[in-house]
Amino acid sequence: MRNSSVLSTANKNPDDIAAELGPYHYLHTILEGTPNGVVVVGLDHRIIHANPAAIRFLAIPDSDFKGKSLQSALGSSNTALFDSIVGYFQLPAGKSIPDVRHEIVIMEDGSRCILNAVIVYPPSSPDYYLVYLIDITHQKKLEGELRRRNSFFHNLIDSSVDGIIAADMRGNIVLFNKGAQSLLGYDEEETRTSLHVSGLYQDNGAYELIKRMRSDDFGGKGRLLRHKLVVKHKDGHEIPVSFSGGIIYDRGQEIATFGLFTDLRELQQIEEDLEQTHNMLMQSEKMAGLGRLAAGVAHEINNPMSGIMLYANLIQEELGEEHVLNDDLLTIIHEAERCKVIVADLLEFSHQTTYEMNLVELNDVVHKTITVLQHQPVFQNITVSMELADDLLPIYGNPIRLNQVVMNIIVNAAQAIDGSGSITIATRCRANHDINELCITDSGPGIDNDLLEQIFEPFFTTKATGEGTGLGLSVSYAIVKEHKGSIRVQSSPESGTTFTLRFPAVMETLTGESNE
Repeated sequence: MRNSSVLSTANKNPDDIAAELGPYHYLHTILEGTPNGVVVVGLDHRIIHANPAAIRFLAIPDSDFKGKSLQSALGSSNTALFDSIVGYFQLPAGKSIPDVRHEIVIMEDGSRCILNAVIVYPPSSPDYYLVYLIDITHQKKLEGELRRRNSFFHNLIDSSVDGIIAADMRGNIVLFNKGAQSLLGYDEEETRTSLHVSGLYQDNGAYELIKRMRSDDFGGKGRLLRHKLVVKHKDGHEIPVSFSGGIIYDRGQEIATFGLFTDLRELQQIEEDLEQTHNMLMQSEKMAGLGRLAAGVAHEINNPMSGIMLYANLIQEELGEEHVLNDDLLTIIHEAERCKVIVADLLEFSHQTTYEMNLVELNDVVHKTITVLQHQPVFQNITVSMELADDLLPIYGNPIRLNQVVMNIIVNAAQAIDGSGSITIATRCRANHDINELCITDSGPGIDNDLLEQIFEPFFTTKATGEGTGLGLSVSYAIVKEHKGSIRVQSSPESGTTFTLRFPAVMETLTGESNE
């Protein structure tokens, strides 16, 4: 056998080995110096030769190596490798034996060595086979560390409340975290198979983003910071977001893009609520000043109006109904009575009247108001729908004044739709039953935006002269405020007008007492 001289060199003096091998000396030197273990094994699975690296890996003394069973040398934890080797020798005659690769673990004194074992059958020498042992302990350690880091960053990205999306330069999505899935409605399978990054934006939004990222004008080349835009949900509706992202480079070449998407809907709602609160505060201050003025005016007008009505009635009685001036006197009396009504409204608006406050069921107020109004001629061609919640807690108030508020708004709605259309009245709980909400919506043409801020001002009306005093909504606003509530209005030509009233609910105790 050609390599028999190589195999018989175990335990010989290096000089004797060099003399015996002659021109093969450099091959033996390489074999003995390689960091990988090499074990020559006979067909009886006993070791013929092992280089120093193999002896070190297997932790078997040099003197015990030769003639030792490979199964014993590998140890009981690696029987699978030995069984597979034996199995290959049992293949039918003429069947070629493939290389065998196994990962094995050697334990010695508590240490752990991970080896990649490669079994090679030299076709030129079928009377032995080789076992190559490659130390991959450090590689496995690095792989484990890499897996832990990848797992950490994956969990970090997935736990972000913001949507994080990355795509290659062809627009194929390579990262779509749970925040993005929640924001945009796609599941993980859809992002891998059918979703293209351009489908997330309006029109050519994706290409416009790339263009801005490549510019130096939006945070530096390759970056785009705090850019407000609109993305599309899976169902088609639009979502306002704040976008920050950039381009990922490798050796100067663009390989991917990424973006962080912060949902702005809640922030916008907060801003709208703050603006609405500010407007309501300004309106309250204005109404307070006007209330004081109205109270003074009402008292100054009330006494003269009483005198006018008294003397007009006396003159009418003295002259009789047949007198030529009777109609003029009736006009004076009618207009004076109308002034008295305005004065009463002014006093109501300025809080110059007092009334008792008790526990009130908001649904009862709605029912009583509809009972009074439903037989009025203006409601004959109007469909009134009621969607009243059954779980409303009572509120603290005066039912008569609350009835006045609801009646004012419903009558205004009927007049807005000109006696033909629909009115929807709905109640529901808000803020974990802490708030009762009443919404009154009509199908009318809506209110112009430039008039919305004025509708609660005293004497403001869009009705023709003589058809209204302009105090109905002002008085309603004042009554709602006295009940520690709020009133808001939303209007558009498409959806009509909705008045939303909110009142604090009262939690009744077992003793009959109530806590607001």
